[in-house]
Amino acid sequence: MFVPIALLVAGCGDAVMPGEGAQAAVPRRAAAATPVPAASLEAFWTRFRRAALAGDAATIRALSAPTVVQNSTLDDGPAGRIPASRVPAAVATVLGRPDGVDAAGRTHRAILQATPVPKRDAQQPAGSYRFGDLVFTRGKAGWRLTEIYMDE
Repeated sequence: MFVPIALLVAGCGDAVMPGEGAQAAVPRRAAAATPVPAASLEAFWTRFRRAALAGDAATIRALSAPTVVQNSTLDDGPAGRIPASRVPAAVATVLGRPDGVDAAGRTHRAILQATPVPKRDAQQPAGSYRFGDLVFTRGKAGWRLTEIYMDE
């Protein structure tokens, strides 16, 4: 079986097509792997975590949806809406509360301090991440805080 040399070389990363004249001396690179987008969950988490632990209201607002849905902690009440101006205070409230499922009874803040990298739950959809009573969703603008579970 005859395979043109250009096809064999192309699979190795550099290829020069025969008969390209002056451009023949310029090697062509195979397409590089797609880099991890800047809006990855890990990049978002680093910014959100730092802002939440520091109480940086401006950054928390910037990393939140324009209106965050407020769900009851028991999912039995109607959902409300938290305007962007009140989201930092709501996040601070959640951080001060116990997680509710942590065996050590730690607060959300203590768990956040111990979680520099988000731990994905395989049961959650790919574009969603839940950390205690905070839910983050990936949309067109990247990852954002979209829901908070709290009764206050």
